[in-house]
Formats: sequence, structure tokens, C-alpha cells
Amino acid sequence: MDTKKTVVLVAFYNKKALGVRYLESALAQRGYAVRSVFYKNFNNVRPLPTTERELELLRGVIRQAQPLFVGLSVMSSMYLDTVWQVLDAAKSCGVPVVCGGAFASMYPEMLLERGADFVIRTDGETAICRLAEALEKGTPFQDIPCLCYRENGETKINPIGDLEKDLDAYGLPVINSRGACFIDRDTLVEGDPQLDTRSYEVVASRGCPFSCTYCCCPNLRRLLPKGIPGVRTRSVKNVIGELIEAKKHCKKIAFMHFYDEVFPNLPGWVDEFVAEYKKHIHMPFTIWSHPKMADLDVLKKLKSVGLAEVIMGIQTGSERIRREVFHRYETQEDIIGAVSAIQKAGVFWCTFDLMLQHPFESIDELKESYELVKRLPGRYELQLHGLNFLPGTDIVDMAIEQGYFTPEEMDEIMFAPMETQFNQYWKREAGKESQLWYQMIHCWQFRQFRAKLSAFEEDPLRHEAEIDAMYARAQKLMKLRYLYKKGVIVLKRLFS
Repeated sequence: MDTKKTVVLVAFYNKKALGVRYLESALAQRGYAVRSVFYKNFNNVRPLPTTERELELLRGVIRQAQPLFVGLSVMSSMYLDTVWQVLDAAKSCGVPVVCGGAFASMYPEMLLERGADFVIRTDGETAICRLAEALEKGTPFQDIPCLCYRENGETKINPIGDLEKDLDAYGLPVINSRGACFIDRDTLVEGDPQLDTRSYEVVASRGCPFSCTYCCCPNLRRLLPKGIPGVRTRSVKNVIGELIEAKKHCKKIAFMHFYDEVFPNLPGWVDEFVAEYKKHIHMPFTIWSHPKMADLDVLKKLKSVGLAEVIMGIQTGSERIRREVFHRYETQEDIIGAVSAIQKAGVFWCTFDLMLQHPFESIDELKESYELVKRLPGRYELQLHGLNFLPGTDIVDMAIEQGYFTPEEMDEIMFAPMETQFNQYWKREAGKESQLWYQMIHCWQFRQFRAKLSAFEEDPLRHEAEIDAMYARAQKLMKLRYLYKKGVIVLKRLFS
């Protein structure tokens, strides 16, 4: 196949960026040269905004490539300030800009008004190739499903279509992007930055069966046309084929990380996966699960071929908040049962997420999270964070309707600068009693603190200094424990 014109694709704050890698694969199969730019490194605590030097480096890549268009993967609203600057930089080079990704799928009008020439909603593999062909040949693009654009001053939002029910039809994501570069800290480095990774990220499915109000998955699922399931799962053969390629190209891999919203547990799928993973991969791996989906028999099977960590969202110990606010319908006993199943399966590491100190939560409900954590069996790690109001999520309207914020205040929160949004994510409430209960929840994961914590429960305010000191020690222990966890997983890889 003759090589056609070049397309430049840009991923933000993600060296692995599976969406961009799938698009590169689709374009390459149709003969297009692709220059993938992995723009800025990921840092979930203090992400750095872009600089003028980095923007100039990107403009240099675009000018040199003379691409058919520049594609921007806009997955999240949390780094829009960088997206806008990159969008302007790309436009200044005189080439069309195409945006896609989760945020772009939900807010195409915003991106078009901000200067994007096109937006592609939901799966982009087919639409981006059809658009590339239309732009290259000068043929009409107006009827391409999933495409959004402006014409004669009007915004056109095409119906979503041409999606594959069978994800295998999209092929594999590009693992070693031959034309890739990485831009960060005022420097451009040629080559695919993923090749040095110690953890390879893979998704065996797209979509989520649950409807959590703080997540964009339900609204993305609602965009899918009739006949396309809300959760689509790749074949085991397809997944294992990708992992074989990953092992071939990424020589430093120590473990695999499955980033599915919930790891697949379709009848027969897990049994086939276990057999093929043991035969071809034989490496520690991490999965995400859900209290309604943590099945002991499945976990035992996965553990037998390398499952080393399960990450699961508990979110809150308050049944009211789970049910009425988050639209999560698991009970306390469901959660305890899921944690017990993970422990009984012999999984090396368990990590549980909690979202605390948000407007919907009272002090008494924060205490309910403490009481639930006290009931969790075995050894585990807690990740505590706040609640971010993300555009396109159901909880945004809920917060406005219940009077916590006006629409204007909510817009200021959702579209605040990146640093402000990440600070909100890791926010600690200013109220002293709330802070103390938060710290006690965090500290309970360390057995050596539990006796003292039990003595502090009746009146934490009387023990403020002791709890503050204990929390400081727990923060240091978290860092040591993280190194221990990674070290053990690497050793599992070396001696497996």
C-alpha cells in the first residue's frame, strides 16, 4: 500500500494513551503515516501546565510533518488549559484540527466554538479514517457518522454510527509508535516513551455496566446507537495477542495493568483467559473490580496465573450517599463480602478508593466511612480523595438542583485551571473535626495505630495533636509500603 499523507496525533499527560494508539493503528492500516506526540508527563498530584517552549517544539513537529490534520485526544476537562494552548498552536500552523475522546464526545460544541475544525464522538477508528480520506481527496465529509463540524455559521452534529460491535475488528493498538516523540519539561525526545515502561496498560473491554453519577461512563453509554452494547469485550485471543506484542517491544515490563472499568467476567471468558495468559504471558497483573463483581472463584482462577493486585472503589461508608447520591446500590455486606473474597483468593495487594469530604456528606456520614473501614478484613491500602465535579456527569445537575452550587459556580469549578482542579481532587476539608476523622480513616489501614485510634473515637478533638502526628507517620509509611509493593511485584516477575 502506498503511503499517504501524514497525520499528527497528540495525547495529553499520558505516555500510554490507548485511544491515540488505536487511532494510529487504524490510520496506518489505511496507508497514512502517523506522527504521535505524547505531550506532557502524567502527574496526578502536581501536573505541570505547558510552557511556550513546549508549544514551539510542537509547532516545529507540525511544520515539519506538514500533516493532513492534527488530532487532539481530549479525554478530560482537568487539563483544558493545556488543550486550548495546544489547539491554538496547531491552528497557527495552518492545518485543520480534529478533536476526539471522552470530553470531546460529550462537549463537541465547546471544542468547535473554541477553534477545532472537527470533532469525532465515541469510537474514532472508522470516522477518522473516513475524514482523512475525504480531506486528502477533497471529497464531501458531511455525511460521516460521529463527525461534528461547523458549516455556514451553524454547528452540525452527525448521528453516531459505524461503530464496531466486535472490538476485535479495530485490531490492536500500536505498541511501538515508530514516529512518536515525547514533549515535556521544555524538551523533545524522539521515540515512543512507552517502551521503557515497567507496567503495560491494557483494556480488554470498553464501557461500564454501572451508572455512578460522578463518572462519565453512563453518559457515554447513552450516546451509543441501538445495537451497540454498553459494554463490549474483546476476545481473549485479541487481548493476548496485544500482550505478546507488548512483551516483545517493552523489554522492562514487570507487570500488566488492566484498566477496564470492571475486569471482564463473561461466562467462559475468564477460563479461556487464564489458560492463554498462563501459556503466553505468565506475568503479575492488576485489575479493577466492583463490590458487585468480586467473585471468589473467578479471583482464585486469576490469582493462579498472576493476579497480584485488585483495585476497587468503595467510595463511602454511607449507604445513603452510595444509594441516593452516587447511585451505587451495593450494601455494607456486599462490600465486606467483596473484600473478603479478594483476601480469601490470596491476592497479594488490595487497594480501595474512598471519596470523602464533599458537599453531600455530613460529619456523621464521614464517621460511617470510618466504621466501615474498621470492618474491612485483612491487609489493604486506602486511597482517599475528594469528589471532582466533571462536566457531563449526572452528579453536576444533582448538586445544582440540591442548592449546593449555582450553575455559574459549577462552571467555575468544572473549568477551573488544572492546578485548582487537582488540588480539589486531593482536597482536605478545613473543618478540624472533619480533618481528624479523615486522618483516622487513613491511619486505620496500619495495624500498629488501631489500638490508639479506638481510644480516640469518643472525642477526636481532645486528641488533635496525637492524631495529627499519627497521620504524619502514616504518610511516611505509605511511601515505604508503596516501594515494598512494587518491589514484591517486580520480584514475582523475576521469579515467575
